[in-house]
Amino acid sequence: MLMQEMEPKQVNSRSLTVALPRWLPDAVRSVLSRRIGEDGRVVHRFRFSLGERKVYRKRRPMPVSQWAEKHRIVHQSSIPGRWHNEVTPYMAGVMDASFFPSVETVAICKTPQTGGSEAIHNCIGYAIDRAPGPVMYVFPDRLTAKENAQDRIIPMLESSPQLRNYLTGLADDASSLRINLAHMTIYLGWSGSVSRLGNKPVRFLVMDELDKYKNPKNETSSEALAEKRTTTWRRKRKIWKISTPTIESGPIWRSLTEEVQVVFDYFVRCPHCGMHLLMDFDHIRWPKDERDPEVVRARRLAWYECGQCGVCWDDNDRDKAVRLGEWRARNTGLELAGHLRAHRPAKVGFHIPAWLSYFVSLSEVAAAFLKWKKTGNRDDLKDFMNQYKAEPWRAYEVQRNEDAILALCDDRPRGIVPGALEDGTPHVAALVAGVDSQKRYFRYVIRAIGWGEDEESWLVQAGSVPSFEALEQVLCKNTYCDADGNEHRVRLAVQDAMGTRTKEVYQFCVKNRGRVFPYQGKRTLSSPVQYAPQEFYPGTKSRIPGGLVLWKVDTTFFKNDLAAKLQIEPSDPGAFHLHASVTNEYAQEMVAEYYDDEQLCWQCPKGKDNHFWDCEVMALVAAYELNIRNWKRPRAKPKQANERKQQMIPHPNTNAGYGSRPDWFNRR
Repeated sequence: MLMQEMEPKQVNSRSLTVALPRWLPDAVRSVLSRRIGEDGRVVHRFRFSLGERKVYRKRRPMPVSQWAEKHRIVHQSSIPGRWHNEVTPYMAGVMDASFFPSVETVAICKTPQTGGSEAIHNCIGYAIDRAPGPVMYVFPDRLTAKENAQDRIIPMLESSPQLRNYLTGLADDASSLRINLAHMTIYLGWSGSVSRLGNKPVRFLVMDELDKYKNPKNETSSEALAEKRTTTWRRKRKIWKISTPTIESGPIWRSLTEEVQVVFDYFVRCPHCGMHLLMDFDHIRWPKDERDPEVVRARRLAWYECGQCGVCWDDNDRDKAVRLGEWRARNTGLELAGHLRAHRPAKVGFHIPAWLSYFVSLSEVAAAFLKWKKTGNRDDLKDFMNQYKAEPWRAYEVQRNEDAILALCDDRPRGIVPGALEDGTPHVAALVAGVDSQKRYFRYVIRAIGWGEDEESWLVQAGSVPSFEALEQVLCKNTYCDADGNEHRVRLAVQDAMGTRTKEVYQFCVKNRGRVFPYQGKRTLSSPVQYAPQEFYPGTKSRIPGGLVLWKVDTTFFKNDLAAKLQIEPSDPGAFHLHASVTNEYAQEMVAEYYDDEQLCWQCPKGKDNHFWDCEVMALVAAYELNIRNWKRPRAKPKQANERKQQMIPHPNTNAGYGSRPDWFNRR
């Protein structure tokens, strides 16, 4: 009921004097004069229309995550039906943070099958219902845009009773490239098309699979073109950048590391000890004797080891831990809502690896890693990094430089082996060596390999010798001491046998049988190492006394591993350490080769030496043959000066059968 007092004009009714404005038409004045109340006021009753009631109704505030559970129906999923936050609980925080008042841009670096795209569809559905404004979706290409409109966006509108009210019912308003709702418009665009990305002011912008975008010719990037469409909305705009990462220079990784003001990581909560922890790949375990990725995947052999209490989780425990988890800021450690309230950032980022997802088993992650370890294929490593760790592939030829090599030096003098740990446990399992044979000299490296799966290693000595006698002295007769006075000898050496000195190398290996093995590098092989028995010296009919086994090695396999080890920071597990006296020549030769993406192999430019690089590769082959990663670290003993003895582990026998060996890269 609405009451309004009119302006003075004398009307005599029921002995009351009331005022009616002079400008009213006579018909209206006649009607109103009959509605004069006893208090002298004109009373007029009317009702709001349905549309007016919708506009003026004050709606109770609701976070996006609650709205999604109430109004969103999912179709393209293995669990169709109503949206449930407990399936992808980490997405609830992402959705709610998107509509925090200060937030304008949300970068989501994720892996497939984590629910990221569907969560952003929820955000758009919420915007349609609660905060209407023009929307633009940008996809990598036109076909993907049309498919997403027909298979995801339109079904989302039609299946939700709440969103269905905003459809006009006209066939032309639900096209694959433009969806007209009763109160707003949804545009569909794709990268590389200037016309689709221009002349459309939008409030909500979704850039899906950002790293797959193509940039238009003679224009700025598709990402920049799309972002300009939100300029007029200023602080009311919302931008979502979603993608699986590819390389470090890719848009999503740059956005996560350079653009956003804060990155959030998801901390799960152990269902056994109740402690929060950040899940990582290093705590995913599987049986040590199982190396077949398909067996690990099919039989679901992997588990996760809690870093706090040590309890092993299966997939169900993992899902419980994720449901109990929370987002925390990397720089402050604050919980998501607390950080947003305290710092009010405009640009936020979220990192979502595959092992958080209900749809990805722990065994699937382990199998992807084992596949790379089994094949040594660079593409398998890319797949594991991008599709499971949600981290970019780092191009070796960009990362490797002389300064980075020299940064791996510690303070040990040349020829000194790392000492024991504080508890007296030996730090080094064995010394191995690699030798590159030249016409007039031999390049060599001697490397100490640590215990366990991390394969931390230390360069003990690197240099050149002019003769086989000098080489024998370095490899077989010299001892190398650690800081505690313990003596170490080279357990196994691998020597390049190709070139003009093959016969001499064979003779040297026969003389030092069981300690030095001949090597031949191949770009690709079906296994990391193959064993070829040799009965005669090359080019002669002279028999080799006792025979000899030539190791044919897949150099691409081991060079990939060496390049990866060089990326590890010196303070991190598995680091590749150098002694303090490493020369510039060593550093130059360690960065001489580069990986050719077209040839799919390592190449050395003409005029550059790579001898120390080859020596380090052969040292890795020696460590592989000894299978040091599976040696058990001995228990700590009471420290007695000069009385601790080096634990002896027999080296391989050349006369033993050469069956299948453990995979070089098997961490478990």
